[in-house]
Order: sequence, then structure tokens, then C-alpha cells
Amino acid sequence: MTWFKDCPNIDLMEPQAFPAASLATLTRLLSSIEGYADVLRNSLEKQLSGIDNNDSQSTVSALNLPFHANASDALCASQLRVACERISQLVTPPRHLVFEAAGSFYVTMALDVVSKADIATIIEKVSRQKGTEGIPVDVLGRESKLDANLLARLMRHLAVFGIFQEVSLNVFANTAPSATLVNNPEFKAHLDLVMHEGRLAVPFFPELITNQLTASSSHPVSAFSIYSSGQAFYDWLHSPPHVDRNLNFNVAMKGMAHTEGLAFLPFDYPFHILPAEKFIVDVGGGIGTLPTLLLPSLPNHSFIVQDLAPAVNQVTKGEDCFKPQPHEFNGAVFILKNMIHNYPDPEALKILLNLRKSNPHKLLVIDRLVIPHLQSTTIGTQADTDYIPASDPGSQRAATFYDLIMASLHGGRNRTLEEWRELLLEGGFLLIKIYPLRASTGQAVIEAACN
Repeated sequence: MTWFKDCPNIDLMEPQAFPAASLATLTRLLSSIEGYADVLRNSLEKQLSGIDNNDSQSTVSALNLPFHANASDALCASQLRVACERISQLVTPPRHLVFEAAGSFYVTMALDVVSKADIATIIEKVSRQKGTEGIPVDVLGRESKLDANLLARLMRHLAVFGIFQEVSLNVFANTAPSATLVNNPEFKAHLDLVMHEGRLAVPFFPELITNQLTASSSHPVSAFSIYSSGQAFYDWLHSPPHVDRNLNFNVAMKGMAHTEGLAFLPFDYPFHILPAEKFIVDVGGGIGTLPTLLLPSLPNHSFIVQDLAPAVNQVTKGEDCFKPQPHEFNGAVFILKNMIHNYPDPEALKILLNLRKSNPHKLLVIDRLVIPHLQSTTIGTQADTDYIPASDPGSQRAATFYDLIMASLHGGRNRTLEEWRELLLEGGFLLIKIYPLRASTGQAVIEAACN
């Protein structure tokens, strides 16, 4: 369904045209919001009546994600978010939007402080003890050993983004977003990875983008490799001085699985159609998060985890993914989960060509799909509708954000549909279909077969 498309760029119009263009845009956006809201309202009513009890309903309930009862609802919810954001942009003075973006690093700083001080857990604990909704900031300051005045100001800023709620002056309660931090070391490790290693790399991004490095590096150039004097991210992570960061990374990968909505993976891709006699090889699978998730629903399938030696040593069974594939894996199903985005095209192509030699039964790439928000909001070319339903794209905040993370830490990238199609074709594979993952940060299962 498509209610919102082809809104004019009012910023480029003559002043006298502003009211008419603004009215037209506002009308289209409100129509879009009403349409999306109707779909989601109907879905919630079905859930309440028990009509929409599908296989994933228990996961939807456990994760408290009622707007993600199925992939279609999840896309609709994401489209609703985009329309609401565009109304916000429409009614906000343009300079304010730019000025607020310039100070967005203060959000990161504030989140880092409250995460490390475990403020959300303190609120949860004290609220239960006292039977109150909110906790005075002086209590939070005392419990966390932080300055109450500065803490209140940090939390007030986070509350603007829905993280915490100031229920009365200087009294704060948890919200659904801040509650994700309560007794959740895996999610906090994921946030710490983004914030800590990200802060090491980001100051060097201007140098990266202006090409101020020599081309003699033996690995992809990234902002992080500039920081680390030429050391690639995973080499740095696995070196003895950074054992603590490596441990945090491993915990973070478990947290990322939840952040990415991978709990819905068994429902959003038909893994049951994969032949049980075929090995499922998780290339770059780290400590085996994916088999742990899928094996309960695929008890007759055999999984193999492959990764670099430091990661492989932590799993029961594994192969180094950068060595030639063993002959017994010829014709296997290969899965590349959040791996190809670590590499620019030349290195990514080497991985694909290496896998192609094994004549895979199927290649499943689980990765982010960037869908640019063009002025014309259709997905892209007419051929794209063979892979993705023709509709307005959902929110791209996380997808584009992760794209910059990949560039900063690894010299890698997230890719558009066309870029995925071209890369796979060059690697000897034909893109078959896209299966979007609900409640993810733009992830999809990209299904490909040997060309």
C-alpha cells in the first residue's frame, strides 16, 4: 500500500510558494499517517481478539512488539515513523534541524553516562522498593555516585528522545526505551561497542574522507585503522592489550542479535525448505549465535560455524572462514550474517568468489539493505519490485547510521539493492529474493543462487 509519494522539496521554492506547498505536503503526510495508523489499528484489534495468532505471536509478546506481528505490519510501522518524522521536519525551522544535528553527540555522551552508571536499573529497583512511579534525581545521584544536578540535565535531554520520562520536576521514571537497559548487560555491551570504539574512530573520519593516507595498507583503510596506526579493527581487538574490549565485543554480539530482531529470523525466512542433508555453514559466525537461534526449529540440520581463529576457538566446532572450503561443504547452504558489510567491494568479492567454488545449494546473506529516501519515494527501478514489494521505504535511520559505522571501523559499507545485485552477480550469484526482517535495523535475508 502506498499513500505518500512525490512530496515537493519546499526548501527550494520561492517564498510566495511556501504556504501552498506546505499545505500540500502536510495534507499528503496526514493522509499517509491516517492510512498507516488504520492498518496498525486493525492489526492490534486482531491480536486482542486472538484472530492473528500466528507462529511468531509468542515472540511478539515476549519482546513486547505489538506493531511487529508480521513483516507487513513492521514495514507499515516503519513507514508511519518516516511520515511522522517528515511532519516534524516540515514544521521545524530548517536552521533548528541543522543546529540540533550538530549537537547530537551530546545524546551519545548522555547515554554513555547513564548506561555505565546503570541508572535505568536503579530506577527499576528503587521504584519497586518504594512503590512509586518516579525517583528523585538526588536519590539517583546518591545511588550512582554522580552529581545530581548534572545527572538531571543529562536525563532531561534523553527524555526529549523518549529515553526516560521526567514525571515531575527532577523526578524521573523509566520508559519503554530506557527499560531496555534494565539488567541487560548484553544490550549495554552492544551500546558500549558503538560508543567506545566509535569515539576512537570518528575523529579520524575527516582524514579518511579526504584520502590523506598512502595506498600501501594491506587491509581496507578505515577511520579506525588511522587511529590504530594501521592495525585493522579485528587485529586490534584480538591483540593482548585489548582483551577487555574483545570480551565486550563477544557479549555485544549477543546483544546485537536482539537489537537486530533476529528472534524473528525463523519466521521471516522459510528455513524449513532447506534440505536437511545439506550442511548450513555460518561463515563469520563468531561464537555461534545463529545456530543457537535456528537449531530448535531445525533439529535435523547440521550447522558449521566458521570464523577467524580467535573467535573459532570459542565455539564447539568451526573452520577458519578465510581458508578454502573443505570438499565436504560442496553444495552446502552458506550464510553470511553481518559479515560482508565489514568489507569494501574488492574484499567482499573475494569472499563470494571463494564460496562460489563450492557450488552452494543456496547463499543467504543476512545484512542491511539501504533504501535511499529519494524525492520520488518508490523503491527504485521497475525491476526492483521483483525482489521487494513496491511501497514507500521504511525508516533508514539505523541503516545509514550502520553504514557509517562500517566505514569508520572496517572500511566496509552497507549496500543498496542495486549494489547487492551487482556484487552478487560479479561473485557468480544471482539475487533471487529479499526477505525483510521485522524489528531489525534495516536487515533482510538476501537469497541468492549460483548463476
